Amino acid sequence: MLYLMRPMRLALALASCAALDNGVGELPAMGYNTWNDLRCEGVTADALVELADMLVSLGLADLGYRYMNVDDCWSRATLAPDGALVPDGAAFPAGLEPVVAHVHGAGLRFGIYADRGLRTCAFRPGTKGFERLHAAQFAAWGVDYLKHDGCYAPNLRRAGALEDYAAMRDALNATGRPVLYSLCGWNSWYAPHGARLAHSWRIAPDCDEWANVYVAARTNEPLARFAGRRVGAGQGSGYNDPDMLVGSNPAAPAHLTPRQVQAQFSLWATMAAPLLIGASLREMPASDLATFSNPEVIAVDQDPL
Repeated sequence: MLYLMRPMRLALALASCAALDNGVGELPAMGYNTWNDLRCEGVTADALVELADMLVSLGLADLGYRYMNVDDCWSRATLAPDGALVPDGAAFPAGLEPVVAHVHGAGLRFGIYADRGLRTCAFRPGTKGFERLHAAQFAAWGVDYLKHDGCYAPNLRRAGALEDYAAMRDALNATGRPVLYSLCGWNSWYAPHGARLAHSWRIAPDCDEWANVYVAARTNEPLARFAGRRVGAGQGSGYNDPDMLVGSNPAAPAHLTPRQVQAQFSLWATMAAPLLIGASLREMPASDLATFSNPEVIAVDQDPL
């Protein structure tokens, strides 16, 4: 009986809580993410400033790609004595504030990465138990987007995962700053709960090769009813996230063929998925730039209906 009641209490709590209906995320997010470009070793203040400028100079910002998101490895390996996150001193000698200011000055929005577990996937500190403190830090820094990963934490449907993501949702709401919240749990069973928890939710593993692009697309097929732009008390809007767009530069940590890049982009637009470029901006093949800049395909992705 007790075993049955715990999932029931969770379901009731999720049904009754306020969604992250904070004025952002009404349409699928568009922007850039560092992971499939810089991995860990390339994450520095100078690199983020340069890449933000490239989003503008390549014309991508004008097309809607306005989120400049740093992924894992931006923080140092340990928390401060009070539990606060601390930017890596070698990569960000002046802290994050000058980078965020530059990104905002370029007309873009700044995104950051965290993990709901004890550690991030690259073994930097997680947010478990410090959600309020870390959300307050993000708000103070001027963060506009949070990717919240799920490494080093239980990833079971009714054993901690939904509660952890709800804790950060509430912490972000409490700051009063409109942060786009991106849940990264890599499972399709987040979709029925997604709009109550976040603005987008990962439904499949990382897309780092064509086979995983295929898996993500097929996984997302039956999930359309859980996503979209909704109006109503506590409903919010939210989108299934099949992971980032992959480019065709063969020197990148993850890459596809140019034709596969086109196919992925078309599929993602058809599925109303977030369009986050996970490819090199500094060495982007002309074919990739043409694909990601196609206004008609972007219009399908961003169609409010």
